[in-house]
Amino acid sequence: MVTLLEYQLDMLKTEIQANDETIARMDEITRNVKQWAIALWTVSVGGALQDHELSPYVGATAAIPLMFWLLDTWHRRIQRKFIWRTMQISKFLNDGGLDKSINLGRIVSGFTLLDPQSRLQRTQEYRDFIDYRRVMAFPSLSILYLGMIVLSFALGLLVGLRP
Repeated sequence: MVTLLEYQLDMLKTEIQANDETIARMDEITRNVKQWAIALWTVSVGGALQDHELSPYVGATAAIPLMFWLLDTWHRRIQRKFIWRTMQISKFLNDGGLDKSINLGRIVSGFTLLDPQSRLQRTQEYRDFIDYRRVMAFPSLSILYLGMIVLSFALGLLVGLRP
């Protein structure tokens, strides 16, 4: 016979595993987004530079990394929701929350189970953690996409200065 506490702890363990899998899957998605961004941007810049009729529009290729940057940021925000939840579980387990909960009634209390994206814990700290601008400024995103945007504009200026 499984006790309520054992069942709740199994659910917590299952949630941790699901969060870890989701975080890994989101890493895979953002890697694919970056690969598509680089490929599409490279082809667009190369095509614009190769065709003299299109070369005046090489600066417009900056729109490609911008769109992918927004998409990548959206996926990273989803991932951050799962990371936040994992951090909350870790805090509950390591800061005595579980001990207190068990000692009070042989059940996990004072902590919401099965809330993978922290939908029930929308504090200001949580909102700051997943803030669009903050995530967009991550070096793993901003350096790549800003670099491509700057290169597009620089190439556009160089092509415009060409006789």
